[in-house]
Formats: sequence, C-alpha cells, structure tokens
Amino acid sequence: MIDWPLLRSVSRSFFLTIRLLPRAVREPIALGYLLARASDSIADTSDAEIERRVEALQQLRHGDTPPHALEALIARQDNPDEAALLRALPHLLDQLDASPAKERLEWVWGHILRGQIFDLVRFAESPEPLGAGELDEYTFLVAGCVGEFWTRLCAESLEDFSRCPVEELVPLGVAYGKGLQLVNILRDRQADAGIGRIYVEDRDFDAVKSRAREGLECGLRWISAVNHGRVRFACVPPARIGLETLERIAVDSGRVKISRDAVRRVLAGAIPALWTRGR
Repeated sequence: MIDWPLLRSVSRSFFLTIRLLPRAVREPIALGYLLARASDSIADTSDAEIERRVEALQQLRHGDTPPHALEALIARQDNPDEAALLRALPHLLDQLDASPAKERLEWVWGHILRGQIFDLVRFAESPEPLGAGELDEYTFLVAGCVGEFWTRLCAESLEDFSRCPVEELVPLGVAYGKGLQLVNILRDRQADAGIGRIYVEDRDFDAVKSRAREGLECGLRWISAVNHGRVRFACVPPARIGLETLERIAVDSGRVKISRDAVRRVLAGAIPALWTRGR
C-alpha cells in the first residue's frame, strides 16, 4: 500500500492529480515517483560528500539497500519530510519487489538513477557547461524515460487507452518529459550556475527554450490522443504550467514561479479533460 500522507508531504501538486488516476496505474506511478524522489533527495544532500552520494545511488541501482549510507544521509536532512522519505526507502524497495509492475518500475528508476549519478559525477569532474548531446541524454534519463514509462504502463494496464498505436505515443511521451525537465533547467539556471552547474549557456538559451516548448506541445498531443479522462486530467496541468513558465523566463531572469492563483486556474481549465476522449 502506498503511504499517501508521505507522498503528499513531498509533493502536494503531484499528490492532487495522482489520486485521480485509474486504480490500475495509480499505485505503480505513485511508487515510481516516491522511489525517484527518494534517490533525488540522496543526490541533493549537498553537505554530504559526492562520493558518498554516488556510492549510495550506485548501490540502489544494483538492487542493494545501503543502510549505513542511508542513516548518515538521513541525519543530514534539514527537511523532516525528506528525512521521513529516506527512512521509508527500505519499505519502498519491498513494495517494488512485490509490485506487478516491477519490471517497468525497475526500468524507469534505473534510468533516473543513471541520470542522477551522471549529474553528480559530470560536474564534479568538469565545470564546463553540458554539451548538446549531454543535455539531451540527461533530460531523457531523468524525465524523458518517465514519459515512456507512463505510456507503456497505461497502454498495458488500461483498456482502450488510446486509438493511437503505443509506438507512436512513446516518442510524444518522451518529448513531453524532456520538455518539462528543460523548463526546470531554464527556470533554475541562474541558481545552478551559482553552484558551478551550467546546463545551458546564454548563447543556447533561445534554442533550448524553443525545444522545451516543442516538448510541451508534444505532451499536449499525447494528451489529446488519450481516451482516459483521469489520465488526461493528471497530465494537462504540468504542460499548461510549463508553457506559462516559459513565457516568463528570459535569458537573464531569476527563478520564475507561477502563482497559486495561476495554478488554480490551470487546474480548473483541465477539468473538461475528464469527460473528453482522444482524437
């Protein structure tokens, strides 16, 4: 059973939409999110040595629970919700082993772990900005693979998921995930540069912003092909919020944040998706 209060404590917005997903996919998607969120907490424990974080992530990638490393990382968490999430990780791994979607979950989390390790090691070894190929690989590993995971899981688990063949939907889902990650990268680029992480150089800003928009538009095409209203409703807000965020991001802007009123407006605007079918 998913610990829904734990999920709500680490992502209120995701919690609101995921509870509306069809039962067949709700728990595996929630479990996948919690696993990825837990390993992200490990990767982001900035006052722990990079080597220690990488070692813990590598152990997880190979199916091992690193109890001693976890204890040390839990002790370094300032946020009690992050600490609770890491304490729950052994139980989450037990749920992973018991899940009917274990193979799909291991596939997607394995890619995410690779991306988190790449991010830590790459900037530890070199302060140079990411190249175009590195950026594309990184965004696939930490987000594009999630679009493929959702697509294949839903197609396998939900009857009449879409009139569109799954192999046509997968590239749209991948592009959507990568587009969402590019929005995050562009939004946070000034703060990231301050700690020595340059994902996008100024000269590439406009091109990457355009690529992010294309990815979000692919997401809207993915959504329009889906027949299940609750899946559509869960996926519309991130695309709409991402597009609104992109409109506010400039090459020299700081971190852009959409207001709560704007988020409520987007959620309200997504309600019709509950009753429409794919085209």
